[in-house]
Amino acid sequence: MKKINKGIEPYYLAAYTFNNPEDNWKNGFKRNAGKDGNLQVKNALIEDQKGLCAYCEIDLKLGNGLALDDFRVEHFVPENPTEDINDGINYALSWNNLLGCCSGGNQKSIVDKESRYTNPDFSCDVPKANRNWLGVILNPVNDIPSYPRLFSYDEVTGEIQVDERICPQEIKGQAEESIIKLKLNSERLVKFRKATLDKLAEQLQAYMLEVEEDVAIRNLAEDYFNNELIEYPAFFTAIRWYLADAAEDQLNAIHF
Repeated sequence: MKKINKGIEPYYLAAYTFNNPEDNWKNGFKRNAGKDGNLQVKNALIEDQKGLCAYCEIDLKLGNGLALDDFRVEHFVPENPTEDINDGINYALSWNNLLGCCSGGNQKSIVDKESRYTNPDFSCDVPKANRNWLGVILNPVNDIPSYPRLFSYDEVTGEIQVDERICPQEIKGQAEESIIKLKLNSERLVKFRKATLDKLAEQLQAYMLEVEEDVAIRNLAEDYFNNELIEYPAFFTAIRWYLADAAEDQLNAIHF
């Protein structure tokens, strides 16, 4: 999980909310806003999140008409939570409450279903369902800082864990609960992250045939994190962890 900076609220959503302030999502905006309205929200979420799932950081891959996109709109505070919330906010239509999320492994007709459909190996919004975990897990918009990085990874297994050395104490518990409750160490995600870390190791070795290790790591950081990228690489934080100080320097340079 990484920090998400929300951009400007899409026009269709803002207009719909203004005219229908108490409406819901599924039978309200999603049904009534039409193709253009839904597409505008989808594109805005993907743009804000640099193409990554708000929870696991897999790439939000498009099916291009041949399969379902590995994408859906997630409400951090559910539009229909299992418990009452009486704070006057309509979370169904609140832009800051909307996230772009992967299918969590439960969509059979998904793009790349051989690796992305992993029933019953679920993650992300699937185990979350309609539970309100505000204050229990990390909200990528409000709770996660840009710095420091909160998580570390096991290079051998691909498992994610809270980085005990640098994760701020006040959010350490939420970070741990995020891993557990969102099942971020599901078999599918661990396999993807392991492949990402293995690829990084291979790339580093190839670079080191020509330059010293510190230069090679810096070059990799510049490849993976630069302002020319419309989308960030999948498993952004795992890559950030692997490249260590070079990644932090590069992210600072591009004003992450």
